[in-house]
Amino acid sequence: MTAVPSPQQPSALRRLVRRGVVAGAVAAVGTSAMAAVARAAGVDLEVDGTPVPVAAFALWTVVGAALGMLLAHVLRTPRRFVTVAVAATGVSLVPPLALPDDAATKAVLVAAHLLAALIVVPTLGQGLTTRAHGDGAARR
Repeated sequence: MTAVPSPQQPSALRRLVRRGVVAGAVAAVGTSAMAAVARAAGVDLEVDGTPVPVAAFALWTVVGAALGMLLAHVLRTPRRFVTVAVAATGVSLVPPLALPDDAATKAVLVAAHLLAALIVVPTLGQGLTTRAHGDGAARR
């Protein structure tokens, strides 16, 4: 029989969403600040001649955090989640490395991806636990 969480004790999904929202917000502020500082330092932040707005850094960071929450919910265990999330972060680096013409923009875009991942992935991964063989012991 499965216990129903009391109103005082949030469900695992609710805790995951809370962690993800906070991590996503912190990462969005961080990537936006990074973009603003880079632009102020003279980095064009252009892809195919089109400037990338600073707000786009926040938007796509939040989208990435939401995808991370979904992934964490589906995979359920920290090891699986972190493994897949690190691989997905690696794949997400392909466009920033391939598309911009200048090295400075590439560096900022890659750094923004890595900053977001360094904030979101551990935060979501630390919030995951599973029951081991019904013995009631939590493992990571």
